[in-house]
Amino acid sequence: MDFTRLRAAAEAALPDDAWTFYQGTADGLFDPERDARAWDRWDLVPRVMTGLTTIDTSVELGGHRFASPITLAASASQGGAHPDGELATAAAAAEAGVLMSYSNNATIAVERFGAAAASPWWAQIYLQRDRSASADYVARCVAAGASALVLTVDVPGILADAAFRSVPLSGAVAVRGNVPVTGAGAGLAADTSITPDDLAELAATAGVPVWAKGVLTPDDAVRALDAGAAGVIVSNHGRRQLAGVVPVASVLRGIAEAVGGRAPVIVDGGIRSGADVVRALALGASAVGIGRPVLWALAAGGPEALASVLATLADETRVAIAGLGAASVADITPGMVRPAFS
Repeated sequence: MDFTRLRAAAEAALPDDAWTFYQGTADGLFDPERDARAWDRWDLVPRVMTGLTTIDTSVELGGHRFASPITLAASASQGGAHPDGELATAAAAAEAGVLMSYSNNATIAVERFGAAAASPWWAQIYLQRDRSASADYVARCVAAGASALVLTVDVPGILADAAFRSVPLSGAVAVRGNVPVTGAGAGLAADTSITPDDLAELAATAGVPVWAKGVLTPDDAVRALDAGAAGVIVSNHGRRQLAGVVPVASVLRGIAEAVGGRAPVIVDGGIRSGADVVRALALGASAVGIGRPVLWALAAGGPEALASVLATLADETRVAIAGLGAASVADITPGMVRPAFS
């Protein structure tokens, strides 16, 4: 998949404020693709003479079987990329047979989203300082059909992404409860003092499994599971929260080893090919997430472009799994990847 061309087409199609919002990073350098380059530091090591006859790319997450290990990470304000926003993404996810996460900063209310979603979906949440607002949001998401919650745990004391704090993204509001706010105000009510106790309370009261997203160290992964998380999502928040943050490709293996099979591990950040998908699987991930490419596709060509992106990544992943000599996702082993020779 030529993501360089897709990204350029999206930039040409979007107003400057929307592009700044979607591409913004904490250091202001607009280089979120550092994570994409980091996956190339891992070389794939195939097995041969394995007697392949069929290839199964499906995975099970949260009690549901999906056609591919590719998931659609929660991405804010999708209505700024295409008028149908999250509804277009949900339709593409259902067509591709993949999991989608609804964003706490979505452009449509969760009731409308849930009514339109034709396949299982999760809901991402930022805990609010006003816990009653969070409780209302959780109840609405569960009632609308969310089968799990994704708690974002990497919310710093000061939101570092200047674009997220200052760009008023017209036409793309964030919906918190029933109150719409612009991009500039979307994160200002989030609680920055989250502890494992907060995760434990949410896991005990939500009524659906809760995943911890934003984990970048083995210790934090274990703390999240000990607090009741159903799984962890290795993510650096698109480089939006901390300048110089570590690429996810460099920490995934250590986190997966610390988790040790207790729970699934998902990783997002810079996945741009089927080869990247199988690299992540070999490093211990159960599935991967894509974020900005969803927005690029919606902006560049609408739902059809997004469907094409997902189909192409799925095809590339199937070819990569076969090239490794594996018959299924479960057959991909840690020995199938090694640090690149330099």
